Parts: sequence; structure tokens; C-alpha cells
Amino acid sequence: MILIFMAGYRILSIFQTIFILAAAVSVLDFAVDFGMNDAFFGSSSSDWWTAIAFWAYMFAVVAILQLIKAFTVKESKK
Repeated sequence: MILIFMAGYRILSIFQTIFILAAAVSVLDFAVDFGMNDAFFGSSSSDWWTAIAFWAYMFAVVAILQLIKAFTVKESKK
């Protein structure tokens, strides 16, 4: 049973890493301007799809995954 929780923890951690890296690359592109944000957002006039909104979405996903990990992982009783 503990292995199942650990596998879930590992998978959620991998997803968190991917989302954090996507946000980090987008923030770096905002400063350096190597074109990723232009490719994703272009000339979007929507307030719901901008680089800053994208960062907020990524942070929200990471927070939700962290909350799921907090409720699914059991502490060992050593």
C-alpha cells in the first residue's frame, strides 16, 4: 500500500517539475525574448491568455498537485 502512495507522489512530483519548468522558461523568455512567448501567445488581446496569465495557471496547477500530495501521502510511523 505504501508503494502505491509513493508512486503517486513520484508521478505528481514529475508533473510539478514539468509545470514549474514551463513557467520558468516562459519567465526567462519574457526577459530575454527568444520567441517562446510570441509563439504561444502571439498578439493575443485576451486577458485570459497572456504570458503572465500562463504563469498564474502553471502556479495554480502546481499548488493543486501539491495539495493532492499532501492529502494522499501517509506519514510513516517509525
